[in-house]
Amino acid sequence: MNAKEIGLLIYGIVLSSIISVISFIFLRLEGIGSELLWNLVSPDNRFRVLYILGITVIGGILLGFYRKRWGNLPHTVHDSVTELKQTKTLNYSSVFRSLWIALIVLIFGAGVGPEAGLLSAVIYFSVWQADKLRYYYFNYSELKGLSVQKRVAHLLNPQKYLLTYDEKRAVKERQKSKKKFFYLLFIINGLATFFLLMKMTGQPSFVSKMGESNWIWRELWLGLPLIMFGVLFGKGYHLITNFLKKRLDFWQEFPIRKALIGSVAIFLIGIFLPNLLFSGQLSLSLAPFVGSHASFLVLTMIALLKLLFLQICLNTGWIGGDIFPIVFSAIIQGFAVSQLFPQTDRLLIVAIVSTSIAIAIIKAPFPVGLFMILFFPLNLSPIILAVATILFVAKKIIADLTKKKTVDQTF
Repeated sequence: MNAKEIGLLIYGIVLSSIISVISFIFLRLEGIGSELLWNLVSPDNRFRVLYILGITVIGGILLGFYRKRWGNLPHTVHDSVTELKQTKTLNYSSVFRSLWIALIVLIFGAGVGPEAGLLSAVIYFSVWQADKLRYYYFNYSELKGLSVQKRVAHLLNPQKYLLTYDEKRAVKERQKSKKKFFYLLFIINGLATFFLLMKMTGQPSFVSKMGESNWIWRELWLGLPLIMFGVLFGKGYHLITNFLKKRLDFWQEFPIRKALIGSVAIFLIGIFLPNLLFSGQLSLSLAPFVGSHASFLVLTMIALLKLLFLQICLNTGWIGGDIFPIVFSAIIQGFAVSQLFPQTDRLLIVAIVSTSIAIAIIKAPFPVGLFMILFFPLNLSPIILAVATILFVAKKIIADLTKKKTVDQTF
C-alpha cells in the first residue's frame, strides 16, 4: 500500500472507532437514564403510582413535542435502508435528533428495543464516514499541502469537507476489491471497539442463555405440530397488528395527544407488569425461572400482552426496535407450550416454538434462526436451523404458488 492508502486506512479506523464510541454512549445513557428514572421511587412507596403516572405523562409530552418540532423521528432501519437504496446517500444532519428522541422513547419505558434507533444511526454515521473517506481520497493532494493542524481540522470537521457518492466517479475507480476490504476492516474495528467498551464497563450481555437441553431423537415427532402452532401464532399477531394500525390511525397532526395514548399503556404496564417495560432484553434472563413456575395461560397472557404493548407503542409514536420484544414474547410462549408436554425436553419445545413464532412474525428465516441460536445451548442449533430451513422452503413454495396463480388469473 502507498502512503495515500495507509492514511485512508488509519482515517477509516479512527472514524469507525468514533461511531462505536457514540453507539456505546447512547446505550449507556439509555441504561443509566432508565435505571435512575424507574428506580428513583421504591416499589413499596405509597406515592409510586403517582410517580409513574407523572413520568409517563412527561415522557409522552416530551416525545410529542419533539416529533411535532422535528418530524417523524426516530429513524428506523427500514426507512434508512429504503432512502439509501433510492438516493445512494442519506441526509445525516438529523441523526443526533433521532438519537435524542430514541433515548426519550427508551428511557421512559416504551416496550421497544434500542436496535432500531441505534442501527439506523449507525447506517447514517456510516454514510457520513464514507463521505469523509471519499473526500480524503479524492482531495489527497490538497490535504497533503496543508499543515498538520489544518489537515486534522478538515478531517475531523463533522459538517464540512464531505464528498457524496457519485456513480460515474465510482465506476472510474478500478479498486473495488480493495475498497470492500477496507470497509470490512472498518466494520470489524467498529464492532471490536464497541464490544471492548461494553466488556470494560461490565455491561450485561445482549443475550441470555435459556439453560441446558438433553433432547432425544424420538421427541422430534412434535416438531411439525409445534412449527405449525408457531406459524399460526405469528399469523394471529399480524392480524392484531393490522387491526391496531387501523384503529390507531388518527391524530397524526397532534403528536402529543397520540404519544399520550402510549403513555397510558406504559403507565398500566409499569403498575401491573413492570417486567414487561422496555424491550424485554434484560427480562429474558428470568424466562427459564418464570417458565418453570407459571402456568400455560399465565405465560401466554404475558407473551400476548408484550406483543400488544409493542404494537401500541409503535402506533402511537413510541418508535423503536421490535426484534427483542418479539423474541421475548416468542420464548415466553415457547415455555408456555412446554408446560403442556412435561415428559418432553423443555428447551427443545421452547426452541422450536419460539423460532417458529419469531420467523412467522419477522419473515426472515435464516437471520432469525441464527439470532435465536444465541439464546439456546449448542446441541439445539441443528434443530433451530432445521426449523428455519423448513419455514424458508415453505415460504418459497407459497410464493411460487401465489405467483403462478396470479399469472393464471392474468391469462
